[in-house]
Order: sequence, then C-alpha cells, then structure tokens
Amino acid sequence: MLLFTFSIIVILIIIVIALRLWQIIPGRHSSKPLHQRDSSCKTLIFLGSGGHTAEMMTLIKPLNSDLYTPRYYIVAESDTLSESKAKAQDSKAIVYRLPRAREVGQSWTKVPWNMICALVVSIRIILETMPDLILCNGPGSCIPICMAAYLVRILGLRKQRVEIIYIESFARVTSLSLTGKLLYFFVDRFIVQWDELVKKYPKAEYHGILV
Repeated sequence: MLLFTFSIIVILIIIVIALRLWQIIPGRHSSKPLHQRDSSCKTLIFLGSGGHTAEMMTLIKPLNSDLYTPRYYIVAESDTLSESKAKAQDSKAIVYRLPRAREVGQSWTKVPWNMICALVVSIRIILETMPDLILCNGPGSCIPICMAAYLVRILGLRKQRVEIIYIESFARVTSLSLTGKLLYFFVDRFIVQWDELVKKYPKAEYHGILV
C-alpha cells in the first residue's frame, strides 16, 4: 500500500512538471517580433572558449552598453583566455566561472557528476544575477545555464521570464550542432547564420551573417 501511494505521488509530480513545461516552453514556430529595448537589460553572456568566444565577442560588440547592462560573463573554470577577452572588451565585465561537463581527454564516466556540479553552480549564478537575457552559442557546457533558467520559470521566481537566445555557429551551414539540436525547442529565439537552416528548422531565424 505504501509503495502504491508513493508511486501515485511520483506520477502526479511528473504530470505537474510536464504540464508546467508545456506551459512555459516557447512555441515550435517563432512568431515574436523583433523589438528595440528601451530599458536596461541585465544580460548573462556565455563564453564557450575558442571559436565560440570569438564569435560571441563579435556578436555583442554592437550592443548598446547603456541598455544591455549590467553584463555578466560565464567562462569555464580552466578558460583564462575567454575571461581576459571579456575584460579587455568590457571594462565593467563581471565574470563567473563554471565547471566544464567534460574536459578534453577526461573519462566519460565523470560526465554525469560534472554535469550535476555544473548545474548546481549554474543555479547559484542564475539566482544571484537574475538576468533578463541569456546569450549563448554553445558548446554543450551552456546547457546547465539554460536548465537553471528553466528552473526559475518552472518555480515562477520572477514575473518576467529569463529570455534565452541561442545563436548557432557560423560554421553550421546545413545542419545544427548537437547543442543546437538539444536547445532548439527550449530557447525563446534560435538564430542561424545560413538561410538553408531555416528551411529545415522553422523556428530558426535568419538575419544574415552576424560574425
């Protein structure tokens, strides 16, 4: 009897979470018009190291520094180069460090534990900064940040949702990256840099080459 009751409770919890996710997940097709912001926007920027960081720094350079402020940057714990690039371009940069899900050459058996650690740190960062906007362009280490943002949505911790914008890499011409495929249905805006991708992925937005 106790096991049956426990099973019913677990099923009800799963149903409630599923319904809540259905309510807050953005639509399959993007219909939200582009708009100009007229008030300050706390912006969380994920720097994924290497080419990802180079593209992201190019993407955010034209942003109005008076509107998209304060700016928080997230880098991997071992990525000192991305942190230095952020501080060189933005003198007011506030940098947070995030554990990688997997370091180069690391055993895959450690990935689940690393992901849990990254998610815990991501939740702390999101709760501490409560950004209005998250900008990310991969790699997979940005997924815990997006998951933490969804936790805020699920729990209704703020009136307005934390908006997530994912910009697919310039290198993805005919297919999405693995990170892009995983986040496609969950981000508010999914931007690609080649119009071929819009034909395959109707939610994607194409505004020309951005980097």
